[in-house]
Amino acid sequence: MRSLFLLPLAALGVAVAAPVPAGPTVEVVADAKGFTPHRKYLAHPGTVVGVVASDVAAAQGREGRSGPPDAMGFSVDGSSYNWMYTPSMAANALITNLRVKVGRKGDALVVYPKLDMARPKTVAAWDITAAYFLAEIEVNDGKGCPADEAFVATKMKRLDGTKAFPLKLDELVKAAKGRFATDADKAIDAATWEKARKDALGDRKATGPKETRDVMYATWLPDAKRVRLAFLRTVTDGDYKRGGGANFDPPALPLPGGGVRPPPPPREFGVARWGTQFGVTFATAYEFNTAGTLVAVKTTKPTATKTELPPPPMNPRGPFPLPPPPLPKKGK
Repeated sequence: MRSLFLLPLAALGVAVAAPVPAGPTVEVVADAKGFTPHRKYLAHPGTVVGVVASDVAAAQGREGRSGPPDAMGFSVDGSSYNWMYTPSMAANALITNLRVKVGRKGDALVVYPKLDMARPKTVAAWDITAAYFLAEIEVNDGKGCPADEAFVATKMKRLDGTKAFPLKLDELVKAAKGRFATDADKAIDAATWEKARKDALGDRKATGPKETRDVMYATWLPDAKRVRLAFLRTVTDGDYKRGGGANFDPPALPLPGGGVRPPPPPREFGVARWGTQFGVTFATAYEFNTAGTLVAVKTTKPTATKTELPPPPMNPRGPFPLPPPPLPKKGK
């Protein structure tokens, strides 16, 4: 008779618990540096795989860049978003006769006669309707591009939602936004916010307004075969003073034959705001594998900031140019 000690538990009718799947790894870092890139451009081969994202204005703005509000960006391996041009057949194309550097060293030029920006309307030509997606892109007709801000996407093929890449990026972005909103609300709680206010203002109260700015950045990590969705929230308030620092009283101008033209009414270009501003910043990055499973989380502790906003100049009119000299009188 075999020893009972040699029989598997299942053979003895004992229930065996199924292995518990491992959750994502969590790493806490000191600050939000590196969560979003700053003018980090990569050279691309003739065909490249990466994330195409809508709503990139906030991330671009952190780098001092801007573009059409509906333009899409492309990122791979933690790079800054590339602007993408797309071929256009329109008679009144947005961009005409653009000279584009091609090759990974940028040692050749190609002129594209008609181009548009990659945006929902233009990527629809490749049967793509998603706002966020993983794509295989032909760069500059397969010639590649140097490490620059933009390239021409001459072909585009959506990859997410396929057998090789089952994840659906649109759905992951929606879920990650919801999770980050919850995580950020917990991190920047009432106690954390009150401590930041007290450290910055002491016994003074904040005058408002309390402002919240969120930034999302998406990229494809080719070595790990993961999508990274990084979020950054900054909440600010302060003890502000306000006044007209941008008012302009136009000068009187001389008239032909003598005399002056009365100046028009003063104009106000805006209201200046200055004082002590404080805030709290919190960031989290979520990484998903090709199946769409969350496998890693990188997060920060909430970080308090304090900034002194300078007042407007003492002379609100500013250093405007002098009026032109009087016209010479007749006979002189």
